[in-house]
Amino acid sequence: MKQILLLSFFLLANLGFVKAQDFDITPNDITLDTLVDLSDLFTSGKMHSDINNNTANAVELRWEIVSIDAPLEWQPQLCVNNESGGCFSWDILSNTDAALPTPKPLMISANDHSIFDMGVRPRGIAGCGTYEIRVAPMDDQTNIVVIGTYTFKYNVDANCEALVSSTNNFDKSSVKIFPNPTTDYFTITDNKEYVESIQIFNIVGKQMAISSFQNGSAINVSGFPNGLYLVRMLDKDGDILKTSRLTKR
Repeated sequence: MKQILLLSFFLLANLGFVKAQDFDITPNDITLDTLVDLSDLFTSGKMHSDINNNTANAVELRWEIVSIDAPLEWQPQLCVNNESGGCFSWDILSNTDAALPTPKPLMISANDHSIFDMGVRPRGIAGCGTYEIRVAPMDDQTNIVVIGTYTFKYNVDANCEALVSSTNNFDKSSVKIFPNPTTDYFTITDNKEYVESIQIFNIVGKQMAISSFQNGSAINVSGFPNGLYLVRMLDKDGDILKTSRLTKR
């Protein structure tokens, strides 16, 4: 009996209890500061890093992308080794995400590494945003063993103010889509004549409509399938003022 207990203790000591120093992400806490074509909803930036398994055992890990302060419209993506799923779809925030058919553990051999490339689509929105990728063992998902930090800056100055804005007095916070959700029509409230046209895209980036806009105008979406849409508001020069989400029911 004593021998069995000793053997059980030995196995637990060697197979469990991974520690933070067992893993690292290199480089870490990195920033991408770049200019992109914000009129292209599919444009993206990506930063390369590796996650290293510094142990003598193969591991299966869970990762999760957490938005710290990024714009709502931005779409993150993580790419890992092909064996563990490769590049996941945009907006998949974990390898245990409910949108996946089955969980996809991040598998790394002993003393080996996997690519750990973080990408973000700004979806027409200039700004600054930081994400963390938190990594834990698949069998102990509350035990965060390493965190990668990635900051993206798209089309902004040193103060994270948008570089391209032909209407400096435009107050994004006051301009809203109403009603939202909608079943047939919507308008833009508190516009003050800055928004002169709109573009509507479905969630995968297909343009569904483009229309001029005047205060009081109503945009008809009654023929659209139910779902989530992005409404891009533009000024007289065609510069993007704001992008908002619209739910059609």
